[in-house]
Amino acid sequence: MGGRDRADGEAGPHRVLVVDDSEALAAAVAASLEHVDSEFRTTYTTEPAAALSQLRQGRIDWLVTDYEMPETDGLSLVDRDRSDTPFVVFTQRRDEAVESAVTDRGGAYLQKGASREQFRRLAALVREQLAD
Repeated sequence: MGGRDRADGEAGPHRVLVVDDSEALAAAVAASLEHVDSEFRTTYTTEPAAALSQLRQGRIDWLVTDYEMPETDGLSLVDRDRSDTPFVVFTQRRDEAVESAVTDRGGAYLQKGASREQFRRLAALVREQLAD
């Protein structure tokens, strides 16, 4: 199973980190992304501090984060990261101001839904940003 070049220039699977305060949802998103795209290797966490640690160590090619979490929000997590890791805010919240703020930071915004199609769209957003 060959991978395309990662953001760090090495060949191999793309490492995607999913951050959500719901462990069940984080695990489901991670598994669904791998199911949709065999070149993704996902991990997940419910702890924003753990996510920051992984991002700062350069072990992640792409970030999928919820917006509303108990300790922080997805945009604050992205702002504290400072690694320029491509990201999408994947949230139940429909908020044009948040969507605009995500776009201003170079990220993508996708509202969570009940369909499996959302995971294909999420994977497509990851691919689009990895190609940039």
